[in-house]
Amino acid sequence: MESKYNSKLKKQQERELLDEYHKLVTEQALEPLYQSFIEWKQGELPYFELTERIHLFHKKNQEIYKDFEYTGRQELVLLAKMKLGRLTKEEILEYSWLLERWGYEDNNS
Repeated sequence: MESKYNSKLKKQQERELLDEYHKLVTEQALEPLYQSFIEWKQGELPYFELTERIHLFHKKNQEIYKDFEYTGRQELVLLAKMKLGRLTKEEILEYSWLLERWGYEDNNS
């Protein structure tokens, strides 16, 4: 049986992993918007196009929020590990069917 300490430690590690993954996903969504601001500042993008891209980012950010708030924790942790390259061999074997559905390719086999 898992001790209370180990359980707390595991939850803390999962929380840190999810925070890192959330930051990665959000920054990936922000990068095109950042480039749009640069284009706008250089006069290459009209303001109405910039405001449309801001709106699209806002919608994307809402989707990210929903993914993190409404996806099962175990599934989200597994997805984060996959995207961050931190899956264990045991997880790859145990969840191979799900990982394949997500497009995971084990390059270490």
